[in-house]
Amino acid sequence: MSQSERDYIELCKKQLEEKFSFGNGQGYSQKDLELLSNYIEEEKGFYISLSTLKRLWKNSFKQGPQLATLNALAKTLDYDNWQDFKLKNKGDKVAHSNTALNSKQDTDVSSKPRKLGAVFLFVVLILGLILFVYRRKENTSVLKGDIFINGPVVFKADKTLSRGVPNTFIFDYDVSQVKADSFFVQQTWNDKKKERIDPKGTVFTSIYYESGFHRARLIANDSVIAMQPVHILSDGWEPHVYYDSSDERFVDFKGESFVTRGKLHLSKDLLLKKNVDTSQYFITRIGHSKKYEVSSDNFEFNVRTKLDTMNNSNCPWLNVLIITEKNAFNIELVQKGCEAYASYHIGEIRRNGKDNDLSLLGQNIFEWQELNLSVKEKNAEIGINGESSYFETFKEDFGKVMGLIFIFEGKGSIDYVKLSDAKGTIAFEDTFER
Repeated sequence: MSQSERDYIELCKKQLEEKFSFGNGQGYSQKDLELLSNYIEEEKGFYISLSTLKRLWKNSFKQGPQLATLNALAKTLDYDNWQDFKLKNKGDKVAHSNTALNSKQDTDVSSKPRKLGAVFLFVVLILGLILFVYRRKENTSVLKGDIFINGPVVFKADKTLSRGVPNTFIFDYDVSQVKADSFFVQQTWNDKKKERIDPKGTVFTSIYYESGFHRARLIANDSVIAMQPVHILSDGWEPHVYYDSSDERFVDFKGESFVTRGKLHLSKDLLLKKNVDTSQYFITRIGHSKKYEVSSDNFEFNVRTKLDTMNNSNCPWLNVLIITEKNAFNIELVQKGCEAYASYHIGEIRRNGKDNDLSLLGQNIFEWQELNLSVKEKNAEIGINGESSYFETFKEDFGKVMGLIFIFEGKGSIDYVKLSDAKGTIAFEDTFER
């Protein structure tokens, strides 16, 4: 990789860091790269794995990143492609390191050779254009980086159970028209749940351990070439305890009684019964998924919830997510004083406490908190404890509501949940009175 190409890559990274406020101006973190990877996939339709971004920011590529990766990064900065990024940033900081050398070379070359060089370059460009047009007529394949797609790509899925987890999905695929070095099926956004597949095969099975709406990916090299929605209906509420949020291993509470006295709550006795090591860091994920038939453009969501345990954390948090067909709405509450870590995601709009005033998301989350998200024709209002807190207007269509998820650092409780459609008709409600 040439020095000038490295310079352009460094400039691109700098612009991305500025756009997404990496580390609040103090370097970058893995979470910054995770958020960037999710943004590129969800908002731009390209997939760049976390490991690829890590190598890029650590400058650990031997021969440089693939063109597909650079094109995706350029599009994230609203350029047409990588070439467009370089053309529009030509003469910026990229070229400054070579200014002295270029000036010396200019003084050593006479005007006549420069004219001859210009004529030669023009002829080369014309010949290149003719060759390009000829090849386009002869070859209709699609090129994505170093991936050639010469025909249709098949990627379908069917589940073995109508609802509940674990649930095995059978993927039918055909990549015979794709030329690439490696192929994978990835269950969802988490690149740790990616498995290599045989390019000559046609069937691949994968077990899902979380209900909800997932978007399985068929990947060639580092690029997503097809996606398949995977909707697993839950068997009621499904609490899971994780010691690592990126790990699929968890403690399940299927068959246990976790709804008592009008609350969904994992008691200390229940954690002890299930051998949960509360001395370790852990999080609790509680999910529910069904066919709510509610549009994400118009809905009303109400919940009363709180955190139960500190979990050896200086800045505890809880996160409420509304999963849609394309993305997720979420509101992350933090303990008062930790507002820099607060965030919300409404439609395509993301706000974090590092560069926004999200002080209203800082509450005593060990006390009951009433959250309300009201969306009318893509105009969203976040309410906290009966007070209007934040307003946003989003533009993109995210489809229907497909799931509800609560994530607690440590463990938490839920008092009630209600989801209504545009007409105020209740699509789902649970007061946990059993």
